[in-house]
Amino acid sequence: MSKLTITKTTVTHYHINQIALDFLTFDESYRRIREKMKNKLFNCFSCKRDFVDGEKISLIIIAGSRNKVVCHSCGAEIEKELGEKGGGK
Repeated sequence: MSKLTITKTTVTHYHINQIALDFLTFDESYRRIREKMKNKLFNCFSCKRDFVDGEKISLIIIAGSRNKVVCHSCGAEIEKELGEKGGGK
């Protein structure tokens, strides 16, 4: 390995406490509110897919971190797993 290249990898584990499935609808109003913020939240935190107008987005509550938004598909999967482990809404 060359000394001209330095590679660092950081892995972060997020513990999800709760989820609000279909919490918001991604639309022009949401985009306008979030536009000036540093973290715009225009894509799914889990799968990274960009949201489209009219799409229902879910809110996840993460222990020791800021809340994140996920798409409906990822949200439904998280809700199912939380339900199996006795967590959830």
